[in-house]
Amino acid sequence: MTTNVIGSALGAAQLAATLSGAPFASGSVMLLQMINSSCSQVSVHKQRCTQLVQRCTTLSNLINERSTVLVGTEMITSFDEAEAVLSTVHRRVQRWARWGKFKRFFKSAEIARDLDKCYAEVNTVMESLHVSNPITILRMQQRSMDMIQHHQASLEERFQQLLISPREVERAVQQHNAGGDGARELMRLGQERLAAIRGDERIPDPLPTLLRDEQVMVESPVSSRPPSPITTVQNQIEQALLDLHRLTNIPPTIPILNNQVKKTSAMPARGGPYSQIFEGRWLGEKKVALKTLRILDEHDPKAKRLQMRFEHEIIVWSKLNHENILKLLGIVTNMGLIHIVSPWQLNDVRSYRRENSSVNPLKLLSQAAKGLEYLHSQKIVHGQVKCNNMLVSDEGTVSLSDFGLTQVLTDVVGKAAMVILTNMSSVRWHAPELNNGEDATPTMASDVFAFGMSVLELLTMKNPYSHRKRDVSVLQDLAIGVLPPMPEEREAVEWMTDGLWEALNKCWEWRPEDRMVAEELSPCLEETSALLKR
Repeated sequence: MTTNVIGSALGAAQLAATLSGAPFASGSVMLLQMINSSCSQVSVHKQRCTQLVQRCTTLSNLINERSTVLVGTEMITSFDEAEAVLSTVHRRVQRWARWGKFKRFFKSAEIARDLDKCYAEVNTVMESLHVSNPITILRMQQRSMDMIQHHQASLEERFQQLLISPREVERAVQQHNAGGDGARELMRLGQERLAAIRGDERIPDPLPTLLRDEQVMVESPVSSRPPSPITTVQNQIEQALLDLHRLTNIPPTIPILNNQVKKTSAMPARGGPYSQIFEGRWLGEKKVALKTLRILDEHDPKAKRLQMRFEHEIIVWSKLNHENILKLLGIVTNMGLIHIVSPWQLNDVRSYRRENSSVNPLKLLSQAAKGLEYLHSQKIVHGQVKCNNMLVSDEGTVSLSDFGLTQVLTDVVGKAAMVILTNMSSVRWHAPELNNGEDATPTMASDVFAFGMSVLELLTMKNPYSHRKRDVSVLQDLAIGVLPPMPEEREAVEWMTDGLWEALNKCWEWRPEDRMVAEELSPCLEETSALLKR
């Protein structure tokens, strides 16, 4: 119906131009025909494109009408302005028409902005031709609002069709492999659609009992009724996003994962001085680790500051890309305490070696060293280097976790509180300069010191300074420069060489500037492993 109306309007405009005999009018009709032809090929903002053609048709008719009224310079100036606007509109719509369906969809926002420009420019030139009736303008504005609302609904419907189409997901993957942003944009749009469907309601935390643990994932009794259309759409979008993640390995584009993650265990799998790790599922399927920061109660005024800081940092951290850095997927802010979401990796290098006696610990440490080197190349201080934060995947890949966490927490809760917390758990890995009270701040050099202690930890399968029972004794040793003795444990002797021991002592130099740097660690460990023919 709309096509017939436009076709009739174009025919009338062409006839009027012919009868008027004005060359300006004929030129405007030619541009109008080309605008209509290009707009008919654009599959997004369909109704707004139709409205644009209608406005341009109105402008062309005005040119025809005024051609019999305006004379001389005034007529030429008005017609030149009108034709220039139509030419600009034509160039824009012609560019949209040349784009493929997939590109047009992802450029939808750009097309919308260009449409706004076209409307504004056509309206301006129409006003210059004395079309300034307030009622007419109000009607045009109302039609624009109606078109935008209708477009939003149709765009959501087309997006769902695009997302759940295996062919379109495959196309996004191909574009990603070629260096394009299509897959990331599709991930973002999918997350936004899920958020729009589900809202951002608060999710109660599972009860911390073993009985409850078996029921965490149960949302409602089993029903014989078929799933609702909304539930079906959610499931389709979730599956499409999971497929996209599996095929491209890109993390969620939007780091706030509220209502996309469910906690599946009531009891923590692991814990530390200021955090606990629970098992969860992202999009109902991918197993993830949920780290909760119990350093603050959710009602503490500082909790909101912590959330805002993490929302900023997670964007920075999510851009890190290295196989030996644990990929952060995002954070959840509506399950009580903040939850940091990452791929599930339960074993750290120490427990992994305990369960795999034949594994080469130097190769595990070499991977961790590469991760630390990458962090330092990005000007990021880890702050808590130890075996507990070197995680191992099922494939044997080591990833550093918890990087930068110490600094974030220090900025929020204050140095005094963090000094107490970190000294409770990490004094045996700390460089001497970190034991100088509130003024102490982790550095790349202190990371290297801690890495040397982590090498000793993994080789001996004991905490550094294992001959000292009390941490206060370790602090006293550090204060006067006493280092751990060369290990004699059977687990360590077969891997320790004089060269490696010398390198560890270089990591533990008293003056930070005299220590090894991160890029020297991995080659040293690989050289030792090769020397031992392991």
